[in-house]
Amino acid sequence: MVTLRWFGHAAIELNFGGKKVIIDPLIKDNPKSPAKLEEVIGKYDVVAVTHDHPDHLGDAVEILKGGRGHFFANFDLSVYVNQTMGLPIEKVIQANVGGYINVDGLRLALTKAVHSSEHGDPTGVVVSGEGVTVYHAGDTGLFGDMRLIGEVFKPDYVLLPIGGRFTMDPEQASLAVEMLRPKKAAIPIHYNTWPLIQVDETQFVKLNQTKGFKTIIPKVGEQIQL
Repeated sequence: MVTLRWFGHAAIELNFGGKKVIIDPLIKDNPKSPAKLEEVIGKYDVVAVTHDHPDHLGDAVEILKGGRGHFFANFDLSVYVNQTMGLPIEKVIQANVGGYINVDGLRLALTKAVHSSEHGDPTGVVVSGEGVTVYHAGDTGLFGDMRLIGEVFKPDYVLLPIGGRFTMDPEQASLAVEMLRPKKAAIPIHYNTWPLIQVDETQFVKLNQTKGFKTIIPKVGEQIQL
């Protein structure tokens, strides 16, 4: 069984039959998070980060220093968390945009994203396990190669930012859904955390529905089965 839990913003927990992944783990400074930082420290096999902005790198290092698990991100960000933030090198999976890497029974990959970042290029993350493939786009604007991401990875679920200003807005994210063509559903993220990214998420739902794609909007803290 595969489950998803949204902590608000872009923070997503995925559980693949007991193998737990958290992506962009902003917990402590996340006004929407239903969990406290001490509740998630040491609880994950993989902590994946799409880029180094504070609302995405978040509490990744603290979560990993407190227990098991590996850090998964682009090469430059991996070097930074090791050499500057003190995360032991044995906890770091060095990677870049490309094919799948096998980690503890899961398959992980990084994809292109259109955004900004100080340590390496921003990315999306693909996680596949238990027969389910999930694409988390990270922070990104709309770009044509999303069609290739859909063709190569064939995601069941796509997690797309819709907050506008720093990322796609609902209309652009719906165009991304058309290109990615998720087999199961699209899920919006990175919206309504703060006033600058306040949007009406139902617009995303309606646009997807007219194109024949299902949308799931989990409640913050809710665990849903994929």
